[in-house]
Amino acid sequence: MPAFASRYRFVCDAAGADILDAVARHGERVLHRNLFSSLLTVLVASLSLDAFRAREAAAPEAVAGYSVGQWTALYAAGVVDFEQLVGLIVERARAMDACFEETAGGMSAVIGVREEALERELASLRESGHAVFISNINCVGQYSIAGTLDALDRAEQRISGLRPKKLVRLPVSGAWHCPLLAEAEQRFAAVLARVRLASPRLPVADNVTGGWLPEAPDALRATLAAHLTRPVRWRDCVRTLIAAGSTRLVEVGFGKQLSRFGIFIDRQVEFSTTYD
Repeated sequence: MPAFASRYRFVCDAAGADILDAVARHGERVLHRNLFSSLLTVLVASLSLDAFRAREAAAPEAVAGYSVGQWTALYAAGVVDFEQLVGLIVERARAMDACFEETAGGMSAVIGVREEALERELASLRESGHAVFISNINCVGQYSIAGTLDALDRAEQRISGLRPKKLVRLPVSGAWHCPLLAEAEQRFAAVLARVRLASPRLPVADNVTGGWLPEAPDALRATLAAHLTRPVRWRDCVRTLIAAGSTRLVEVGFGKQLSRFGIFIDRQVEFSTTYD
C-alpha cells in the first residue's frame, strides 16, 4: 500500500488531478481521456511488475509492452525510472491529444477478417482521400483501425461487407498509432532529445518493427517517437520473444487481454497473468 500511495500521488500531481476522485464524480468516461488512461496503465503495470519480481525466483529474460505499455517495458528494462516514466507519459499524451483538438479521430476493433482484405479496403478509402489505417495487429484475425471519424464510418461500412465476427467502435479519444499523429511524433521526438535514456538491461521487443528495440540512444529515441505513428505489431513482438527462446510469457498489470491474444499466436507457449 505505501508504494501505491506514493506513486499514485506522484501520478496525480503529474496529471494535475486526482484521477480516481474524477472517476467517482464524473463516471468511468473520465478514463477515456488519453492522459488519465495512460497514467493509470503505467501505474498499475509498474506496481504489478515490481510485485511479480519480488515473489518470483527467476528474473525476466526479455520484455515487451503493448502500446503505452511499451513504456512499462522500458521501465522494466531499466531505461527509465518511475519518475521519468510518468513525466514522459504526460508529454506523450499531451502531444497526442493536441493532434485531435480540431479534427476528431477514433478507433475501431475488427475481428475475424483477413489482414490483406482489411488493408485492401482501407487503401481504397485512402486513395479517395479518407484517412484510415490499420493501427494494431494483435494476432491472427484481430486488428484495430484508426482514422478520422468520417473515415471510420466509411471504413466500418466497407468492412461490414467482409462479414467480420466483430466490428466495434472503441472508447478512445483519438486515432492512435497512425500517420494522423505526425505532429505528435515530431513534438515527442523533441522531448526525447532532452532526456537521458539508460541502456536497456534486458532486450525489449519493439511495437514498431516487431523485432528488438535498438540500444543505440539516437536510434532508440527515433523509434520511440515513431511509435506514435506506426501500428502496434504485437503479434510480431510475441513471435520475437518466442524465437529468442521464451517459453513462458507473463502478463503483468490489469486484465488478461494480451494473454488471450497469445493463444492465437502460438499455442505451444505458456501464457499467464498476474491479474486475478
